[in-house]
Amino acid sequence: MARKNDIQAAPRNNNSPVMLIILVLVLVLIGLNTYLLWDTRNLAAASAVGAVQAEPEPTDPVFVAISPFTVNLQSDQFGPRLLYAGLTLEVPSEKVKATLMKNMPQVRNRLLVLLSGQEAEKIAQSEGKKILAKSIMDSLSAPYQGDEELAINEVLFTEFIVQ
Repeated sequence: MARKNDIQAAPRNNNSPVMLIILVLVLVLIGLNTYLLWDTRNLAAASAVGAVQAEPEPTDPVFVAISPFTVNLQSDQFGPRLLYAGLTLEVPSEKVKATLMKNMPQVRNRLLVLLSGQEAEKIAQSEGKKILAKSIMDSLSAPYQGDEELAINEVLFTEFIVQ
């Protein structure tokens, strides 16, 4: 008769379901990590190439010259004062220039109304001119006859005399 110890036990297979699941998870994580590393390298390379290509080519500035005009300023302790001003606007495109040229009577009207409300002492100073240029930019950027708001890069004073 055979004893219990004499019977050879079948070799135990250590591939239990838990070990198999852990092995699969490790392999999936390694694959995911590798994919993400390669994807990150591709994104970095694409952004480096995109950054070089994203720089816009420098374009020539587009200017709109507004002929000089004279306007009465607010009266002060010295009596009635006058402003003789010539302006040039720097705009981003020919389309904006065409819109301004098409609406030049409105442009000049907005300028005359804005400038006639100024005080001579304030606009005669450098800081006052900067504030005035910002006000002009805001006023002229407003839409004209259903057009969209215009972009104006800078207001340049070409002539400026306060008397």
